[in-house]
Amino acid sequence: MQPKVVLCGSSLFLAGVEASLRDQSELDVERLESTPAQAQTQLNERRPDVVIFDLAAFDAEAMLALLTAQPGLRLIGLDLNSNILVVFSSQQRLAQTTSDLTQLIYQAV
Repeated sequence: MQPKVVLCGSSLFLAGVEASLRDQSELDVERLESTPAQAQTQLNERRPDVVIFDLAAFDAEAMLALLTAQPGLRLIGLDLNSNILVVFSSQQRLAQTTSDLTQLIYQAV
């Protein structure tokens, strides 16, 4: 099965990323002209594996809603100015003690 990638936004930067990703035949790439916050209904219907967006359009409340509605979804925010990408996921772990939290920290590094 091809990973489904949806790009959200209308920037020229995202258009370039879209063109590059479309060259990857193993990916199913689609683009929505709106931000993830504006496209929540469409994203819930499409159920992509990855949503890529311009980090300048980051909306924490909308991103949390998407991650809650679609466990396993990866949100990738791209920052054109710094060439940094930020990956958000809905990974969840039960943490009842600080030892649980410490273990998670060590797993992350």
